[in-house]
Amino acid sequence: MIRKPAAALSALLLLGATAVHAENAQLAELVPVDPPGLYYPLPASEPPPPPPAPVKTGPAALEDGWVGGPAKDKDGKFSYCVIEGRFDSGHSLMIARNAKGEVNLGVAIPGAELPGGQQWPVKISVDGKLTRERTAVAPQPDMLVVPNGKDEELYSALTNGNELTFISAADRISFTLKGTKKILADLKTCVEKSGNVPPLTTATKPPAPKETAKPGALPPGLTDLLLAAGLREVEPVSMDKIPKEERPADVAWRFGPVVGGIRERVVGEDAKLADLSGSFAEAMKKRCDGTSTISLNPVETVSGVSLRTGAVDCTMKDGAKMHVSLTFFLSPARLFTVLFHESSDTDKALADKVRDNLAEVLRKAATAPAPAAPAQTSKP
Repeated sequence: MIRKPAAALSALLLLGATAVHAENAQLAELVPVDPPGLYYPLPASEPPPPPPAPVKTGPAALEDGWVGGPAKDKDGKFSYCVIEGRFDSGHSLMIARNAKGEVNLGVAIPGAELPGGQQWPVKISVDGKLTRERTAVAPQPDMLVVPNGKDEELYSALTNGNELTFISAADRISFTLKGTKKILADLKTCVEKSGNVPPLTTATKPPAPKETAKPGALPPGLTDLLLAAGLREVEPVSMDKIPKEERPADVAWRFGPVVGGIRERVVGEDAKLADLSGSFAEAMKKRCDGTSTISLNPVETVSGVSLRTGAVDCTMKDGAKMHVSLTFFLSPARLFTVLFHESSDTDKALADKVRDNLAEVLRKAATAPAPAAPAQTSKP
């Protein structure tokens, strides 16, 4: 048993996932299978081409209707009222108004990774007639908010207009303003009555429930990858109590006596897997308070993906021995990924088997043909 978890090379044993020797023949269960349809992350040399999208002209259309209501501040007091509409472009448009008559416009952009703390100059226009030059901010990675202050002329234009357009140096997004006459009147009333109004809605059907991952669950793609490598009994390990900047992994899990984790970072065009993996292993070696060794296999290149395996071993000052198996790969999109599995010396064969299975699944995935695009059907 490891008596000094503070010296754990990956620090994962600090998470309450102390290794226990496996008494069952888990090695026999570790059989890699063909790569799953989704795995984490995708190291394909080229992403499969998307199916041709239907040609769309004009602004995005409202999918159903507007929904909204009052919002409270952190003290539980009324703060503002807001409405939101989902559009067929995949975006959502939000309009908020507070008691001072100040109006904020928000655009949700699914999948965006907007850096916080930055500002973007944008131009907003209603029907090409009323135009405002504003500054947008990103309170969330997938949302832009454009504060407008108190601007009744803009509010009136949104109430009676047909099309709202956001223009930046990099993009242009337009929305129809269907149904805004009634909902913006209701929004104003909501503010005037400090939120003591029925729910605001023009929708004809209830909103679909949002899909949320179970607390502590692993991302679905990562689960698929681990399953493909033969890890059928994986238990997520929570890192909620560890500050984000101090976490040893982006996601962590336990498989019998082995603790696993994954780290991913985007690297520069000139970065090489040999250097990246070597630096990572050296950093782990330095965390050993006794003597340690690094063993890294040669870098492989499979269909544009660089892959490498290895291990770091540590014999601590108190005599305890630890083993960390490592699976590195670098995708053509410059995503550097490390999968590591840490165990006591007693169970290092299991940790290495997990490593080798993961590498085999990634080799298969890199060489697998791209899935055929689904056949397109035209509407009558």
